[in-house]
Amino acid sequence: MPITAPARLDPLQLLLKHDKPVPRYTSYPTAASFHTGVGPSELAAELARPSSEPLSLYVHIPFCRHACWYCGCNRITTQAGSKVVGPYLQALGRELELIQQASGQRRRLGQLHWGGGTPNYLSVAEQAEQAELWALIRRHFDLDPNLEASIEVNPEFLSREEVLGLRQLGFNRISFGIQDADPEVQAAVNRIVPPDQLRRAMGWMREAGFESVNVDLICGLPLQTPARFAATIALVEELRPDRVSLFSFAYLPEQLPLQRKIAADDLPSQRERVQMLQGAYDAFTSHGYDAIGMDHFALTGDSLAVAARAGRLHRNFQGYTTGGELDLLAIGVTAISQYPTLFSQNQRDLKAYMAALDAGVLPVERGLVVRDPDELLRRRIIQRLMCDFRVDFSHLSAEDQLSEGNERTGIAETIDGPQRFAAEWADLQALEADGLLQLEPNGFRVSTEGRWLIRTIAAVFDPRQRLRASGSRLI
Repeated sequence: MPITAPARLDPLQLLLKHDKPVPRYTSYPTAASFHTGVGPSELAAELARPSSEPLSLYVHIPFCRHACWYCGCNRITTQAGSKVVGPYLQALGRELELIQQASGQRRRLGQLHWGGGTPNYLSVAEQAEQAELWALIRRHFDLDPNLEASIEVNPEFLSREEVLGLRQLGFNRISFGIQDADPEVQAAVNRIVPPDQLRRAMGWMREAGFESVNVDLICGLPLQTPARFAATIALVEELRPDRVSLFSFAYLPEQLPLQRKIAADDLPSQRERVQMLQGAYDAFTSHGYDAIGMDHFALTGDSLAVAARAGRLHRNFQGYTTGGELDLLAIGVTAISQYPTLFSQNQRDLKAYMAALDAGVLPVERGLVVRDPDELLRRRIIQRLMCDFRVDFSHLSAEDQLSEGNERTGIAETIDGPQRFAAEWADLQALEADGLLQLEPNGFRVSTEGRWLIRTIAAVFDPRQRLRASGSRLI
């Protein structure tokens, strides 16, 4: 009697079986590993390292006029306007001066990103505040002729004059959050932006000539249904942004008190979430968008899609970027800098951040130094998996690892994936049996079904997650 292969699980069954609380892997090791043993001196030493390579600069603007109940970002809700903006701009200026003193060199910016919070909060009082911050940056860095300068904005309070002003200032990329266009869903998360305002905002951005426009969506919000979310997707297709970020809502009321305003009973079911995600994927990929990384879509001609096809996609605390392995310097409260062997995070409390700067000290609260070759290799594996949906160990030779001296080892020894990662390979075989990936002689490729569980697949190579799964204590 012939043996029949076991039936494959449907997408919902796969999600229920394999979905687990794992990191988003904007970095590896993740921010959960940061500790206070890393401080200002470690960042100062990294800044002093001579480099002719371009730099990526992130500027954190933490202020919001009101809080969106789903939000897990580091933000400060205030209506104080210029009363808080002025002192914060002065603090950013002091931080840049301290960075320049530690560096002793003038770096060239290849990428610049203002995030939040709400970066366009700076225009609550007057638009000159945005120009003041831009001037501060120009004072300390050389701007590359091909600089990618992006900013996040809240469309709720956006005006045509502000959009045109941002473009004239030098920004050539812009992003705004839609999350969901349904009025009932918007009311349930305290973020109400009528569709007509979203259309106006997009029209102003196209008029201003931004090279790339991104919109953010969130799947899994309260009162969302597949039908309502399909209407939001239809609006996005009408707006035709260059990029779409589709995030899955993480309901963490114990960790994020603001989310306690959201009733658990109002959240869509797992089956509905799968239907919404799959519906969005089908809609975008059939209308000229490429699926990029874990949760992004980009028009086929967009630089993000081009980078993904060429294997040049990169992932850091800003999300997916075309900037490759650029050093990421971040300024502002809570901001995280990322270098080849160093992560450093600024003070997460605004008063502590200001106090450090007043004392003439780089405002680093915690971080992590990573020099272990195995950990660096695992970072490379997770990075390529999150960006390319495949790993080829034959290309991950020892020259991808960094030595203690922060230089290439020059060794080109080929890695035997199944042998080097025998325990992980056994887990990959189990995931292959469920159709989440396909194993190759010295690597593996994630399937379409596996894309929704890419973080779970990445966690196979994260020893901290493996310890948690086994019930062992982390030391």
